[in-house]
Amino acid sequence: MKTNAIIYLKGDATVPQAKGIKIIAHICNNLGGWGKGFVLAISKRCESPEKEYRRLHRNRSKNDFNLGKIKS
Repeated sequence: MKTNAIIYLKGDATVPQAKGIKIIAHICNNLGGWGKGFVLAISKRCESPEKEYRRLHRNRSKNDFNLGKIKS
């Protein structure tokens, strides 16, 4: 059965329980801050997102580190 509804689940977003594709929507600042909320749970599971975020912020004069931009 397919549905176009958004399904909200409670739990640990760093260990999704549902099958299939998962999307975790999270708002992030461009101030170089990493130390509160959801990002702490991410850092406990994997160190690379924090390292990459801090690297991008440190080199922001050489890249497009504006809100709304994505890195692919």
